[in-house]
Amino acid sequence: MLLSKPTETHTWDVVIVGGGPAGIAAGLQLARAGRRTTLVERAMVGGQARRLDHIENLPGWPKGVSGRGVMRLWERQARRWGLGTVTGDAVSVRKSEGAFKVRLADGRCLSAGAVVLAPGACFKTLGVPGERRLFGKGVTHGAFDDAPRWSHRVVAVVGGGETAVHQAIHLARWARRVELIARGPLRAHDLLLRRLRDCANVSVQSGRVVRILGKNKVCAVVVRQDGQDRRLGVSAVFVLIGAQASAWVRRSVRPGVFVAGDARGAIERQVAVAAGDGMAAAVRAMRWLQEQR
Repeated sequence: MLLSKPTETHTWDVVIVGGGPAGIAAGLQLARAGRRTTLVERAMVGGQARRLDHIENLPGWPKGVSGRGVMRLWERQARRWGLGTVTGDAVSVRKSEGAFKVRLADGRCLSAGAVVLAPGACFKTLGVPGERRLFGKGVTHGAFDDAPRWSHRVVAVVGGGETAVHQAIHLARWARRVELIARGPLRAHDLLLRRLRDCANVSVQSGRVVRILGKNKVCAVVVRQDGQDRRLGVSAVFVLIGAQASAWVRRSVRPGVFVAGDARGAIERQVAVAAGDGMAAAVRAMRWLQEQR
């Protein structure tokens, strides 16, 4: 269902913000239980998981599965039970006249008895000169389906966790060379580290990025190592140093508003974990609605 008028208000049992694994799983659980539920997603249902080319640790797929494929199945299953969707960008949640009002950026408002917030997490930034100015011009937070764009070029991945290591391995399939820049030891599990060592075109650099250079597009990064600055020529910088819940999500938490998935700030950024978290949030929302009778 798409609300067309900017001032239109519609009442639901539950409004879910975010269409990634946590949001879809919550919607499936609630719709199947007979709750009138709609899901607000700014882009495409499936979230970042839809952009993963291959997921190996999701139970039920021994040979792995594409993120796009599994999210399509989850969406189809949720819609079968009657989950509605609204395209839009939620910007606030407040309580008024006994109901929660989910306000969208274009002025539309959804009213509900409970809210599940599962918008994912916001990527942290380096906060260095050049980063903001060159965002979208070579500075990015790493979309897996964007990797072929950097074919035969030199790129940098900044970060030492599993997401950064995974991105470096993926980029190595296309890029001429990948500079993986981490401030400390890599914090990925053994399987990813073994695969990283097998990538002959990935170079691990110890240090921190202090500047990103370029006029209209990225041309280099400056890495500080042992007090010395070193310039590395690169065409793109993938900043993957962690994520956190957006400020408006943190401000919105109260009885009747339940946070699920990466928005909780948990470090287990896995599709299966997010889905289970979404299911749990849906159960809590149903219990809340029952208690309000």
